Amino acid sequence: MLLLAITLFSFSIILYGSFSKTLINNLDDLLSSRAEGVSDSVHAYWHDKDNVSDMAPFLDIARVWVEEKRKDPELMKIFVQIFSVKAEKLVSTKSMPFIAPVPKCDIEDVLAGDDSFNSLNGVFADGKKANFRVYTRPVIEDGKVVYMVQTAGPIELISIASGNLMIILFILLPLTIILAGIPGVLLAGLTLKPVDSMINTLKHITAENLKLKIHIPDTKDEVRRLADTFNDMIERLDRSFSSQQNFIKDISYELKAPLFVLRGELATVLNKASSKEEYESILRKGLGELDIFSEIIDNLIILARFDNSQMPIEIKRVNLTQVIEDVLKRAKTAGGEKDIDISSFLQEVIILDGDEDRLKRLFTNVIDNALKYTRRNGKVVVAVHRGKDSANVTVSDTGIGIPEDEISYIFDRFYQVNRSKNPKNGFGLGLSVAKSIAESHRGKITVESQPGKGSTFTVTLPISYPG
Repeated sequence: MLLLAITLFSFSIILYGSFSKTLINNLDDLLSSRAEGVSDSVHAYWHDKDNVSDMAPFLDIARVWVEEKRKDPELMKIFVQIFSVKAEKLVSTKSMPFIAPVPKCDIEDVLAGDDSFNSLNGVFADGKKANFRVYTRPVIEDGKVVYMVQTAGPIELISIASGNLMIILFILLPLTIILAGIPGVLLAGLTLKPVDSMINTLKHITAENLKLKIHIPDTKDEVRRLADTFNDMIERLDRSFSSQQNFIKDISYELKAPLFVLRGELATVLNKASSKEEYESILRKGLGELDIFSEIIDNLIILARFDNSQMPIEIKRVNLTQVIEDVLKRAKTAGGEKDIDISSFLQEVIILDGDEDRLKRLFTNVIDNALKYTRRNGKVVVAVHRGKDSANVTVSDTGIGIPEDEISYIFDRFYQVNRSKNPKNGFGLGLSVAKSIAESHRGKITVESQPGKGSTFTVTLPISYPG
């Protein structure tokens, strides 16, 4: 309302000034037109009569000129006077009011051949005072001024019109703004009431209270969209906090168990003499547990570097087919322990731009994920084929599958499908790392799945790294 009032006030000042100036200019045009008509009559009389020194006939005809009525109602309000070069009034309109004399300096300008406009005070015959716009024009014959024609018109109508405009612009317009603004303020309050409710709800939401939801108003506007957005955000935060809390619990348990085993084995070695075979067995177990630690730490470091954009990738020409073959060699060993059949369809050699080490980790994580969630005697199939501008690698398994409501979450870090049924299937970091690596190569990873029938992961990578 304040900005609107300032804008309209500035506009009103400009409009009022322009309107007043236009009215004055219109009145000046009327005065000039009337004076010009009388001046032309004097000029015609001057050339028509041989003896212009005889004033009586001239004054008689001049009275007709100044009393002449015009059809234009505006011209009927114009008063006319004719003066001699000595500023003596020769003839004037019968109802001519008394008007203050034109300043001497302006008379001198008229006698020099220039016309003049003035605003002067006057009094009508009934004693009513008024302001007049006065125009004085010289009548020039043979290069010298012989008469002066003066026309005058009251500027009362201009004042009235300007006053009415001022009332509209500076009184009624602000009043209209106020009267329109009060319902606007009330309407804004009603409109923003749901926002205030959201704010109060958000103030009560903490890390321990992320289940609290914002009330969704029964509208179809931006406020409802805002509420939906906040609820989605809170849900994502809740999922993130829950995943991390579960991760802390899971990793505490998982790390505590091997550490407890290592501590017990080492204590056994220190407390009693052991054979060489026992030493080797303990060391092998220790190395296995340390490998688990190393994998967890590596994944966490990779994710942290990706988050901070500090993960360097060395782009060069890479044989993608060879990378898949190297990963499959190690995977077949792990798959053999669960009697899982791993087959591949690598029909052509595909060369693309990428970081070989990162790509190996990407496909290792995806294939390991398939092995973890595939039952004994299941199958895992890896296929590579070339598209128009990209390479597509699919990893299909006959595992437990992914429920539809969980598919959108499986690439979130620390998230695991059916964690309660498979408590030792890792920490939910592998697919998150794979997704980050694929995206760092300007690629993507997607999944299709049916619960109980298996899943198919598809990794799409551009042949030429776009930079």
